[in-house]
Amino acid sequence: MEIRELAERILFSSTIEEKLAKADQLEDRRRGDPIATPAQPGRPSGLALDGWRSRERVRFAEVRKLHTEKERGLVLHFFANHELLALELIALALLKFPEAPAEFRQGLVRTLGDEQDHLALYMERMEEAGVELGQISVSDFFWRSISTMETPMDFVTRLSLTLEQANLDYAPHYSHLYEEIGDAETAALMARIYRDEIRHVRHGLNWFDSWRDPGESAWSAYKNSLAIPLTPNRAKGIGFNREGRRLAGLPDDFITELELYSYSKGRCPAVYWFNPACDCFAGRDGLGFTPSKLVRAMAADLSSVPMFLCAPDDAVLVARRPSTPFLSKLRWAGGHVIPEFVEVGDTSSAPAVPLGQAWSGAGSGQGRRGAVAEGAISGRGINQLRPWGWSPDSVRMLSPLFPCLPAGVGEGAEQRWWNSGVRRLYSKAWSVELLRRFLRQREGDGDWLCDEGVVGRVCGTSEEVAAAIAEIGASGFDRVLVKAAFGAAGQNQTRVSASAGLEGGGGEREKKRRAVERLLNEQGSVVVEPLLEKLLDLSAQLEIADNGEAKLLGISRFITDGRGQYLGSFVHGMVAGLEERTRRFLYGDGRDGRRLGRLFQRVADEVAGGMRESGFAGPVGVDALVYRCGADLRVKPVVEVNPRFTMGRVALELARRVNSARIAVWLTLRVEDMRAAGFDGAGAFAAEMERRAPLSLTPRDELISEGVLFTTDPAQATAFATVLVAAESLDRCKGLFEGFEGRLSEWTRHC
Repeated sequence: MEIRELAERILFSSTIEEKLAKADQLEDRRRGDPIATPAQPGRPSGLALDGWRSRERVRFAEVRKLHTEKERGLVLHFFANHELLALELIALALLKFPEAPAEFRQGLVRTLGDEQDHLALYMERMEEAGVELGQISVSDFFWRSISTMETPMDFVTRLSLTLEQANLDYAPHYSHLYEEIGDAETAALMARIYRDEIRHVRHGLNWFDSWRDPGESAWSAYKNSLAIPLTPNRAKGIGFNREGRRLAGLPDDFITELELYSYSKGRCPAVYWFNPACDCFAGRDGLGFTPSKLVRAMAADLSSVPMFLCAPDDAVLVARRPSTPFLSKLRWAGGHVIPEFVEVGDTSSAPAVPLGQAWSGAGSGQGRRGAVAEGAISGRGINQLRPWGWSPDSVRMLSPLFPCLPAGVGEGAEQRWWNSGVRRLYSKAWSVELLRRFLRQREGDGDWLCDEGVVGRVCGTSEEVAAAIAEIGASGFDRVLVKAAFGAAGQNQTRVSASAGLEGGGGEREKKRRAVERLLNEQGSVVVEPLLEKLLDLSAQLEIADNGEAKLLGISRFITDGRGQYLGSFVHGMVAGLEERTRRFLYGDGRDGRRLGRLFQRVADEVAGGMRESGFAGPVGVDALVYRCGADLRVKPVVEVNPRFTMGRVALELARRVNSARIAVWLTLRVEDMRAAGFDGAGAFAAEMERRAPLSLTPRDELISEGVLFTTDPAQATAFATVLVAAESLDRCKGLFEGFEGRLSEWTRHC
């Protein structure tokens, strides 16, 4: 029999028996002309690929736990359909590429025989489990994705290195599971298929290497040879089997890149973007504001930070994809989710790569080379957009993705996510109003909360500022803080002595007066409040649902410098380093461990109520503080409300990956401080810190136990880097920074 005849029978026959029939001897003399790809292969009615959309579906995730005999058979049904697809696709390749090398075609014939054996064995085991092939509908995804191949190179890339490579994970995983439940026969079958798949992948890889551009790495050639919806993520199954891939001949760098690669297999992803200047853009309402060079550097250096907020298959827009060694360490250290990274370059003015183009081509790598048209974006859906904060810059940046959102969500999104009501939430004047209202409504809180005397005064003129300073001074506070209505914490603040005021004199007083007048001219108002004797900063992390209800996700402690600028957050050990009296105060003299939670849930409800009119939904951080008031301690439950993600929210997510018995802090450090301490840059500093405190995991390699983990790539840092430090005590965390000159260890003096 000619190879062509066998291939035609397998591809076009409508019975499984004919597809499984083997030929004793095969010749390849009459190859014929290339055929056109049929809409679908010939199949019995119950296995027709067009039934996937019309018949009731059973999804793989619904049965893969193997709880019942039927589930065990249905799992094999999914694998049997993959074997049948492989049979038909190999037959199609033989018919589409008659001019392919004879050795390549002979290798396909050998693989064809293996696939016939696999399908027959699956059917036998399914029958014993009471499941018949065709009992459930089968997916046409791989037929649609692979049958469009135009060259033999396409075939080995899509079938051998993608569909079959995934079985290097699935086969050993299920062999182990079937063995655990006592099904030795099916376990042995899966083990045999695993061994065969190693050979099949090796065969495809050998031809792939012979055909690809030798000047391009195997990984780059593979990734760029695929076309959406088929991406490298389809080459992975359950778990990740490095050893099987090594046995198939895949190079280590290819294996590592694949392990780290992320792209949704069907679930529409959420897309995150770090825009740290959102507060300032909100204040100017997008008009006439250009971020400073330092802020632009922060946006680039920390652009990957939202990865810690991601679920599997989500995506993060980044200036530059973090390096593979960095991501490999993150994956190893506590199993952090590695999302899809979409490179968009510097976004401070306009994306270096048009966002629609970058997004539509992100899975294949083609978008970054400009090969995917803007119009192609509509082919890839998005579940939701999650910028650091909604503001004019995020609307401008993300608007090309609005058409990708679910029906009805993208329409009118610009007005819904950025309007005068949302802008007002960024104003510290709004936070002042909320705190005053909350304090007037408080019940049953005794005297542990602040009184209205410490609530800020919103002032629109210099005269009002002077009057507010005098009023605060008359109430017993000499130190006064005048801060901008809009802007990040710790910025645009002026400290004033109530007894001296702003009027008269010269020098420093005149400088402060002009600073306040500048803020009034630029923003229209400032907030004037007592400068309290702060003991610690707290932050409540909320999520406001679409229905307007608030969920309190957690409470964290953060660290600021003497100017109120953010330095870091506690990940575990919120009360570490505090005086005994302060610790007891937080928990009702040690008798009420839940009172902070109750307080901030009430704050959350008040925040949600105040935001309802604006239609805001999303992340919120509420900053608070504990301060000394004479001989007593007090809580100021709302210092300011941030209608956006905060570093405290990220710290809560990092806490999931750290042993809760440890003290852990997450720090934001400046590269200039590393250089001042004698290091060439963040890379050299990271090497020293990792030498001082190598990272270790809990016995089962599940959680970070102690050591140092950089959470942004130090090799790419130009101005900022973030690092997680975990140890048995706060003193040991601080001790890792001993001996550094300058401000590198400044955080240790503020907690």
